[in-house]
Amino acid sequence: MGNPIKKLIFDYQLNKCHRQYEEKLARLSDPYGMWIREIETPEKCGHAGQNSDNGSIKSGDENLVSHAENEVCVKDFGSYLMLTVGEGCAETPYGKYERLFEEDLSCAFAYADEDILDVASNKRFGAYMKPDFSPDTLLSFFYFGSQIFLSKTHLTAAMEAYTTAFEKHKEGFKKPEIVDGIPATKEFLYEFLLFFTEYAKKNSLHAEHIPQVLFHAVGADWEAENPKMPEVVNPKAYWGYEPEYDACKLRAMARRGINGTMVLDGIYSRPVFEVEGKPLVSIVIPSKDHVEVLTTCMDSIYEKTSYSNFEIILVDNGSSAKNRSKIEALQEKYGFQYIYQPMDFNFSKMCNLGVAHANGEYILLLNDDMEILQKDWLTVMLGQAAQSHVGAVGAKLLYPGTDRIQHAGITNLWVGPAHKLLKESDSVDYYYGRNRLTYDMIGVTAACLLVSKEKYQKVGGFCEEIAVAYNDVDFCFSLYDQGYYNVIRNDVVLYHHESISRGDDAMSDEKWDRLLHEKDYVYQRHAALAGKDPFYNPNLAGFKHKYFCSYLYPYEQRLAKNEVKPFKKQIMPEWHNNCLTETIEHIRLERKLNLTDEVDVFWIEGWAYVLGMDSSRYSRELILTDEKGQSFSVVPFDRYRPDVVEILPQQVNVALSGFSARIRKQDLAPGTYKVAILYSDRCSRQKLYKECEAVLEV
Repeated sequence: MGNPIKKLIFDYQLNKCHRQYEEKLARLSDPYGMWIREIETPEKCGHAGQNSDNGSIKSGDENLVSHAENEVCVKDFGSYLMLTVGEGCAETPYGKYERLFEEDLSCAFAYADEDILDVASNKRFGAYMKPDFSPDTLLSFFYFGSQIFLSKTHLTAAMEAYTTAFEKHKEGFKKPEIVDGIPATKEFLYEFLLFFTEYAKKNSLHAEHIPQVLFHAVGADWEAENPKMPEVVNPKAYWGYEPEYDACKLRAMARRGINGTMVLDGIYSRPVFEVEGKPLVSIVIPSKDHVEVLTTCMDSIYEKTSYSNFEIILVDNGSSAKNRSKIEALQEKYGFQYIYQPMDFNFSKMCNLGVAHANGEYILLLNDDMEILQKDWLTVMLGQAAQSHVGAVGAKLLYPGTDRIQHAGITNLWVGPAHKLLKESDSVDYYYGRNRLTYDMIGVTAACLLVSKEKYQKVGGFCEEIAVAYNDVDFCFSLYDQGYYNVIRNDVVLYHHESISRGDDAMSDEKWDRLLHEKDYVYQRHAALAGKDPFYNPNLAGFKHKYFCSYLYPYEQRLAKNEVKPFKKQIMPEWHNNCLTETIEHIRLERKLNLTDEVDVFWIEGWAYVLGMDSSRYSRELILTDEKGQSFSVVPFDRYRPDVVEILPQQVNVALSGFSARIRKQDLAPGTYKVAILYSDRCSRQKLYKECEAVLEV
């Protein structure tokens, strides 16, 4: 570039592009940092706070705790004690929780959320957002984590009760390991808090979950580097599932009158409860015209179930004569009850009809497209369902022949009930054992749901006004309303040949509107649970299928849309350039999730870069051209793509190569649109144009 003035202008523009790129990259690559900036402000915290503007910790000596890994550290705050395990920076509750134990005398203990502090960078990451009190989760592992707040009044009384009980019944208790009136090691902390929950229940006390990040774990494990994945797990807050904690769990089970054993699966030790008398389990299977999958289901039940005391009730709402004869042949082979009653599909009515003919003490609702994989599946589920505080029990479901998750419990997100971890590989341990350990959940799918018949009838069974979707959610909500805990047993795994029964609701406007109306009806019946899930932290994202913090970038916000504008320029031949490389990953219709403030949108996602050039120099837009030759411009949202950086290490500034566009369906006329990408160099007049193979069908 011979002209020095042009070079100055070029350098100025390029430096400006680099600054803007780095600023945008810092924002788009750190959702948890953005969450901290948005949530932990002095105004919201009610005090000056420990956090600087960039989310780092201003650690005063009064906040630091450091001690041996197995020891418990204690600080006295007058009405309560703060116990911590491990090294970290510990804060006290703020805002409405600041005087919790003084204002709520029935609160026995509390716990808060936590994260990891990387000492070298003074940056926080790896947030552990916990559920509200979950007794079955607590028996799986010590999910309270690194920090516990204990009421001094109730702690003293509970410790006295524990010591007295130990002296009388040593077989059900471990010798107290106490220093200055508190549990001295994390093993005994677990032991004692299992007892404390029993003590609290007997004395009408409760535990409080504080949805504030108050402990920041530090240590050599994280000083070297920051993990790339925001769902990183803090290993020092994830403990208690190992076999060395079996003894304290067995003692807790004995105190509660529960017979059972601990079974080791890899590194996870899980409780399996025994049920006295081998009660009859009635397996209710709704089915119509699906003889092939039904046969697979029946064969797997009879061939692979070690628990022998069960009956099967098949409810058929109108199979063809040919299929009915095949089912009758299957009935002759296995001897199950066969109820044939032609009617419009109503899953709730079919379940209730089956239960009305059931003789068992327990009801297992099972889809006809399920396949049993392990012999102890019914034994494990039955033992859990027999606990007096438990409502419905579900199993982990995988897509057949794969390790892909179809169901690991139902979460009531702000967009509605949903399956977390959908289609993720079960080979990975997600977010503190969410697909490994037993967890309390707001709901489980009726594709495989076990509940006592008494509790089924107590809540009135399935609501028959909810014929197709969300009837299992409504049923689980009803159990929760009655004070029961619904539980997912992730150690019970079945194959679910999903989508054979009803197809995809998203393919039909009529079916989709019906689904939304049924969801609204569920919330009419359970208004207190609209947008709320006590077993899903409000600081976690309200619609993502994995466990991320609740900060949403523009491309993630369902109500954020990209404007469609007429593109009036003429595409010049010299713009066509294969240096512009693009990948369209998907173009799909995303249905509205409520009937009031959402619309259907077309969602286009992918990534693109300029081969051999600095990609931060370019702005971009999607060009949509219809069958008449009319073109429209859509400026997409940018997305951080560390995977692209990894596969293209030689390319310059491609971390923001990702793009995402959300286009309202109503903004495009029906038809077929060619999709292209236009890159405009902000340091020159160069334009690069590339047509994509993908098309948009409206």
